[in-house]
Amino acid sequence: MRQVHNPDIVPPFGPYCHAVEVGPGDSLLAFSGLVGCERDGTLPADAGAQTSLILQTLAQLLAAEGLGTENVGKLNFFVLRREDLPAIRAARDTWLGDHRPAMSLVLVAGLGSEDWLLEVDGFAVRPAAPEAAE
Repeated sequence: MRQVHNPDIVPPFGPYCHAVEVGPGDSLLAFSGLVGCERDGTLPADAGAQTSLILQTLAQLLAAEGLGTENVGKLNFFVLRREDLPAIRAARDTWLGDHRPAMSLVLVAGLGSEDWLLEVDGFAVRPAAPEAAE
């Protein structure tokens, strides 16, 4: 069972938790860097739309594994331009709703394509089967 920790010794900077603990029998599903690119290679021009597309792709990946947004344990955002942060955060917050995974955000000098404005990777937690937890 995924458990979040938010000790008072760490200041909050946003809608995330400070630590995620994975319970006995749970497993991790790590996902590679996702970019806001359609299957046909087309790419929205703005960071907000790229973020929404990344998170839509992640939702599909999770659903294919029988998981949902609530299973996300950690997200890492690699962002090209600081001025895109409000649009990225808005798309992220809409997608996450009340769910609060651990998160990191890093400004980078470049990504694999000059058209990509951000990349997101992380992991989800697959809860142990009820009989495995006993």
